[in-house]
Amino acid sequence: MVALVSSVIAPTMVLSVATRVHSQKSEQALALAQSQIDSVRVRVEQGEYTVADLPPAAAGVSDRDIATGVSAPTNLNAADYSSVANARGLDITGDGKNDFLVQRYRTAGRIVNGVPVAFAMGVRVYDIDAAGTLETEPASLVMTSGNGGRSTRPLAVLYTTIATSNEGNSLCNLITYFNSSATAGNTKTLPTACTATP
Repeated sequence: MVALVSSVIAPTMVLSVATRVHSQKSEQALALAQSQIDSVRVRVEQGEYTVADLPPAAAGVSDRDIATGVSAPTNLNAADYSSVANARGLDITGDGKNDFLVQRYRTAGRIVNGVPVAFAMGVRVYDIDAAGTLETEPASLVMTSGNGGRSTRPLAVLYTTIATSNEGNSLCNLITYFNSSATAGNTKTLPTACTATP
């Protein structure tokens, strides 16, 4: 009787544990992706940054193509974010071992005086055990008895627009940035206070 009950309950318990582990990893990955975006956003909004402080620019990728125009990383556990192809290993548990691989990148965006003032940014967070040819579509979050695709797919993917906010032309720069990436007929008129330069 005990063997019969155990054989019925065991698969359900395995499925439940695997799903819980996968969900926990996904939550941690999402929080990590958001923190990566927030750290860049704060620096840019305060105006205390240089190009070197930003994620690498993805050559030839428009703001509308930020989600699909950048390939998955090929250089895993890199020491830094100096290339779009790099995924840096990060330890979030403090145990001395990396837990996730993070890929950060941006579009060229609107540049004023040689510095981007408005751009699209993307972050993909992969499991540390991800290997082989990685993909860009997020891993499945449905109930699973395995790893839910996290061996090749990112656990979290976030995209956003970041712009400076502490200078007089901030609104003008943001509108100009959106107009440059807008489809025909969806452009905004610049406020009269905006200058024609830079």
